[in-house]
Amino acid sequence: MRGKQILIGLFSVGALCSTATACARSNELGGDSAPENGIGVTVKNNNFLDMDVYAIADGFPSRLGTVTGNSSRSFVIDRSFGTQDLRIVATPIGGNGRAGTGAVLASAGRTIVFTIGSTLSNSTVSVR
Repeated sequence: MRGKQILIGLFSVGALCSTATACARSNELGGDSAPENGIGVTVKNNNFLDMDVYAIADGFPSRLGTVTGNSSRSFVIDRSFGTQDLRIVATPIGGNGRAGTGAVLASAGRTIVFTIGSTLSNSTVSVR
């Protein structure tokens, strides 16, 4: 009898975890294609430090996520960001300074490619 109770308890925990995972919304972009209803943001981190990445629209920051050192990650932001004063900013975790794109104009279906340089001041941005 006790074995059945443990099994039912484990099943309930597993079902709860899978339900929470299914309801969670990720702003991570799958693949290299541009999203149809949003703006893609691809961050290429050529720095050895991990970076926290933010989209800043009209002065309000929205954290996109973390991009580990010497790697890339893609995100999707809402299409409404494209009609505002949009900037992408990365700050090093455990370091000083920041890398930023300056003002970027992008619309739905486009992708912002932000390359963080090994020296933060050598970072670049393009829209495709």
